[in-house]
Amino acid sequence: MNDIEIITELYKRLCDASINKDIEALQEILADDYILIHMTGMRQSKQDYISSVINGELKYYESIHESIEVSVDGDKASVIGKTKTLASPFGTSKSWWRLRQDLKLEKRADKWVIVSSKASMY
Repeated sequence: MNDIEIITELYKRLCDASINKDIEALQEILADDYILIHMTGMRQSKQDYISSVINGELKYYESIHESIEVSVDGDKASVIGKTKTLASPFGTSKSWWRLRQDLKLEKRADKWVIVSSKASMY
């Protein structure tokens, strides 16, 4: 696979791991210095995000990918993922969200990892 294919799969894996509460996958694909910026402006570190997924504060049920745009520049890359996501974040009722994630990735030790994500609606 080329870098664009690898990064596309990494984005899908992030969504699947969040749905399945797959701690090992999240630990592997998120950089240790990962930061998530929610649409509210709230910021979460890697461990805070994983904890929120595991304890159900961020509850994901299903994802339907509408578009995944990847750009690569050497050892840095970005993804704009537009995914319809069935979720109930922070105690809200279960509903469909048109979630856009702007991801930044870096190739570290010959492996792509997600270093940041900014969530918004589309």
